[in-house]
Amino acid sequence: MEFEQLLDLSLNKIKEEIEEELKKGLNESLRILEDGYNKVLENYTQRIRELIAKTKEEIEGEKARLEVENKRIILAEKEYWINKVYEEVLNKIKDIVKTNEYKEAIKNILTREIKEENEKVLIYCSEDDKSFIEKLLGKNGNVSVKVDEKLIGGIRIYYENSGLTKDFSLKLILDQVFDSMRGRISDILFGGV
Repeated sequence: MEFEQLLDLSLNKIKEEIEEELKKGLNESLRILEDGYNKVLENYTQRIRELIAKTKEEIEGEKARLEVENKRIILAEKEYWINKVYEEVLNKIKDIVKTNEYKEAIKNILTREIKEENEKVLIYCSEDDKSFIEKLLGKNGNVSVKVDEKLIGGIRIYYENSGLTKDFSLKLILDQVFDSMRGRISDILFGGV
């Protein structure tokens, strides 16, 4: 073998070794670059997921807050209309106290409740009912009638000996009936079952 051939052979061998080392270096560089890329991608993917989760939580929180606010507004609106019905019924009491049925009911209450001649009784009524009630009672000295400006109809009877008060006022009766019927009124107004 000649020198040139040996030199070529040596150069080729060195060249192959260099190429092999370059390939290894390139592959290692590519692997490092890919690992770095994957780590960055994984890191940012995790951050994006966290941001999405946080945003979802914020949206769900805002949605829940809005639902509560809507319910509160709806309840306030329903309460407004229920109170409107109550006010209308309260205004109708003025018409009720003018009827014969009302006067008959007052007469029945007085007949039933004022029995003993010797017990002192104080009857509270509205200004409009005072003369009517005094006529019904006649000259009973143990019974006195006083006007209560707060009463719009009905009577309240106070038994002085026992300290007992019986309230037959129309507003109290209306309040009791209205409270017991509130759910039914709501169903009628707002289409409940």
